[in-house]
Amino acid sequence: MQLNGPGKKNGAGDLTDRQSTDILTLLGTALGCIGLSLDDFCRCTPAEFSAIHQCWADNERRKERGAWERTRMQCTTMLQPYSRHRLDPEDVLRFEWDGDHGDDDTEKLTAKEIRERFEKVKREQGLE
Repeated sequence: MQLNGPGKKNGAGDLTDRQSTDILTLLGTALGCIGLSLDDFCRCTPAEFSAIHQCWADNERRKERGAWERTRMQCTTMLQPYSRHRLDPEDVLRFEWDGDHGDDDTEKLTAKEIRERFEKVKREQGLE
């Protein structure tokens, strides 16, 4: 794989600024984020680099999710002494990976129904 800057010929014609920027972006991701050497990056086929990038991105998502899970657990343990009921981590913070939130089937509530539910929760929590 030959990397060229804007306006350089690649044997198949001139690269546009967009094409060279895409290659430079991939190069930056490979060297700066993933940690490949320039030689390793140049030897990768697009399919190989795609597989490497996919695994790296999945790993980054897992690390980020782990950090948020720890934060959620810390919040739960800090709030538990102030609650009269047992708190689950999902009660404190909900994430997209927690499963179905019912967003598609969200019921529409009137202001009166919302107020009634609010008052009910206040009574259950002993906050009246």
